[in-house]
Amino acid sequence: MRQQLRIVGSAMISAELMSLLEPLERFELIRRRVARLGDRLCDLSYANPYEGAHEDAKQAIRAALEDERTLGLQYSPFGGQTLARRAVADSLRAGHGLQFTFSDIVLTPGAMAALQLAMRVSGEPGDEIIVPVPCWLDYPLYARHLGFVPVLVPLEPGTFDLDPTAIGRAVSPRTCAVLLSTPNNPAGRNASKSALQELAGTLRAAEARTKRSVTVIADETHRDFTLEGQFSSIAGSVDRVMLIYSFGKRHFMQGQRLGYVGVSPRHPERRDVSEELVRWTRITGIATPTALMQRAIPSLLALESNGATSIAELRRRVRTELTLLGYEVVDADATMFLYVQTPVGRDDFDFVDELATMGVLALPAPCFHHEGYFRIALTASESMLRRALQIFDSLRSAAGVTANGNGART
Repeated sequence: MRQQLRIVGSAMISAELMSLLEPLERFELIRRRVARLGDRLCDLSYANPYEGAHEDAKQAIRAALEDERTLGLQYSPFGGQTLARRAVADSLRAGHGLQFTFSDIVLTPGAMAALQLAMRVSGEPGDEIIVPVPCWLDYPLYARHLGFVPVLVPLEPGTFDLDPTAIGRAVSPRTCAVLLSTPNNPAGRNASKSALQELAGTLRAAEARTKRSVTVIADETHRDFTLEGQFSSIAGSVDRVMLIYSFGKRHFMQGQRLGYVGVSPRHPERRDVSEELVRWTRITGIATPTALMQRAIPSLLALESNGATSIAELRRRVRTELTLLGYEVVDADATMFLYVQTPVGRDDFDFVDELATMGVLALPAPCFHHEGYFRIALTASESMLRRALQIFDSLRSAAGVTANGNGART
C-alpha cells in the first residue's frame, strides 16, 4: 500500500512521521500560548539550567579559543580530532574499565546526531529496534526516519525499572538493536547492575533463538547525574554495545552541541563499526562538531562536576514536597527530572494545559510515548521552583488530589 504523505510547504513528510511529531508540536502550541507570561512563567519543561553554565566550563571554552594554533579553528577530520578522541577514550577507560582507544570514539554535534549514526550502523531499513518506554522524545522518530521499525516495550509499571524478560520476548528475527536510555529519561531511574546482567543473558538467549546478533545502543547522556557508585554501564555486561554521550548536560550548557558514539572494545566488529560510523559522518553531512568544542574536550573532561550532588538534593526535596501535596512521584535516583502521575481521571494534555495557564510548563507523558504522567525539569531557578510548587498546591483540590500528610491520594 502506498504510504500517505502530508505536504508541508514544498517538503513531504510521511503521515507516520507526522504522528510521531504530533505530541511535541501540540505541546509547543501550549508553550507559545503562555510565553506571554514572561518572567511569571515557571518553565519546567526542558533541562535548560536557569542558573547558567558552570563558570569553569565557560573558561575552558575561552581558553580553547585563545590558545592560537595553526588551523586550530579550521576543518577537522571526519570522526573528530585525534587528541579530542584520545581524551574521551582515556576518560572511558577510567570510568568504564574497558580498553577504549581513540579510534573507538566518533565525535558528533551532540547526542542526537550520535543516536542516528549508531542506529544506521546497527542494521538495515526494515529491521526492528526495541525501545523501552517511556523514553526520550525522538527515539522512535529517528528510527522511523531511518527506515527502522521501533518496537516499544514498557518498563516495569510503577517502578519504571528495566524489564529484561519483556525485552527478550520482543526480540524477533528482524531485531537489530535495543535502544536504552540509561539512566532513563523521563522516569529518572538507573538500571541496576543485576538488571543489566539479566538483560545480557536474555539477549544471548534471544540471539541463539533467532540466529541474529543484537546491538545495544546505550544512551548514557545522564550518567553524570547519578551519585557516586550508583551508575552501571551496560558495556560491562554486553559486548555488542555503542555508548552515546553529550558533554552539554554535564556542564549545564546543552546548547553547545558536542557528543560522541563510543564503540565498546569488546564489540565483535569493533574496527569495522568504528570505520563505518566515520563514513556516515561524511555521508550525512550533519554529524561533525565544531573545531572549538573539540579543542575544549580535554579541559572539559578534566573538570570536576558537582551537578550530581546538587541535583540529587533537588530531586529529594521537590519529590518530598510534591508527595506531601498528594501527587504520586516516581522514586527517581538519576537525571535532572521527576516523573509525576497525572491526577486520576485527568487527560495528560488537559492537565498540562491547565498547569501552563496557571504558569507552570511541564511535558506530558505522550511526548515520551507513554500516558498517565508528566515530567518536570529541576534546572529552573529556585524562585521558579518555589512558585511552581505553590501552583501545584493550588491545583491539587481541583484535580482531585488530597494532601493528608503522608502523600496518599483520596
